[in-house]
Amino acid sequence: MIIQSLKDNIKRTFIHETWLTFKKGKWEKDGRPIPPPLAVKSKIIKEYARRFSTGILIETGTYRGDMVSSMNSVFSQIYSIELNYDFYQKAKKRFAKYSHICIMHGNSSEVLPRILSSINKPCLFWLDAHYSGGVTARGDLDTPIMSELKHIFSHQIKNHVILIDDAREFTGLNDYPTIESLKDFVHQNYPNYVFKVADDIIRIHK
Repeated sequence: MIIQSLKDNIKRTFIHETWLTFKKGKWEKDGRPIPPPLAVKSKIIKEYARRFSTGILIETGTYRGDMVSSMNSVFSQIYSIELNYDFYQKAKKRFAKYSHICIMHGNSSEVLPRILSSINKPCLFWLDAHYSGGVTARGDLDTPIMSELKHIFSHQIKNHVILIDDAREFTGLNDYPTIESLKDFVHQNYPNYVFKVADDIIRIHK
């Protein structure tokens, strides 16, 4: 835990930003292969947080907590939901000293509405809860993305920023909608929303 705490503290410094810039540059030099590394995803989330001035991050799919750690100093409040109990316990312990980070256990389809009930301002959503084989958890479906979006779209705040990881998986198989059907669903709810796919991330916002 001492080593992990040291790593987390480094991620709050300019050293981490320099490392992110280096990794992003290397990824671009290599031809932007899919999926992009964590450093690139972190940069993208930070760019959207700055662009839309969002102070709250809601993540589904904590996994080992690396994205939460990377966003630690970016957001004033972070919620992350993890279905795998072992990952949840480890992440909860890892971030126990941070009062602005809340790690929650359960299926995002059920936990997300509880979080949203206390939200009264725009948030940035990083939706990454899905079954990936191995030790990752699986709920009733391989991905709860449609349920997650329905909860977000029914919320009283109508200008959330939504980023969805692993766009390459949206092929119509394994409980994933196709990109086109997902786009249609978004525009049925919010016709004027931007729907864009770039670097394996689906971006939805006003």
